[in-house]
Amino acid sequence: MAGALSMPVVQRVGPGCQSDCVPLYPGSRGFSRQLRLTEPADYQRVFKHCHCKAVNRWLTVLATSNAFDHPRLGLAISRKVARHAVARNRIKRVVRESFRHRQAELGALDIVILGRNDVAGQSTKALATAMEKLWKQLIQSCAGSSSN
Repeated sequence: MAGALSMPVVQRVGPGCQSDCVPLYPGSRGFSRQLRLTEPADYQRVFKHCHCKAVNRWLTVLATSNAFDHPRLGLAISRKVARHAVARNRIKRVVRESFRHRQAELGALDIVILGRNDVAGQSTKALATAMEKLWKQLIQSCAGSSSN
């Protein structure tokens, strides 16, 4: 074929890649494994030692300081609050996207987002707006608790 389409070459990143990884797109704020709470013990530590909290009608944000120089996010959106997987995944997508944009302002925190009743019934725009307000509350809450 004379006019065959050529795909751009993308360097795949292995599981051993840490801070020297080059983002796929310049200037992107990805959601790499370093930015996630991956172990049950990480979640338990946030639940047990939570010192910053932000709440609205649909979501609860719990946070505690971590030993890293960046925030990490964990999501706990249960079937009880969003029955269908499509709804749970949409909620998680909105929260992750909001986190990507705010991660530079959050500092060294481990954060867990819990879904509350009626979160699945909210529009994507309403959830994004609610997350922005929650991030502001959390930043103020953590700034106030760090002086104690």
